[in-house]
Amino acid sequence: MKIVIVGGVAGGASAAARARRLSESAEIILFERGPEPSFANCGLPYYIGGVIADRRRLLVAPKARLV
Repeated sequence: MKIVIVGGVAGGASAAARARRLSESAEIILFERGPEPSFANCGLPYYIGGVIADRRRLLVAPKARLV
């Protein structure tokens, strides 16, 4: 089975994780146009406001972990 997910961030990463739990043998392809496939977008206001100084703290699943 091949599963294609368009869009990363929280929704795409959650869909990919759920698909993997349902089928360990499925080929899962996630397309994301941004530099990181998954990040905590709900934390963006805190990063912009300076509460979170390092944007890397917003990363949920780096590319290397998803490959």
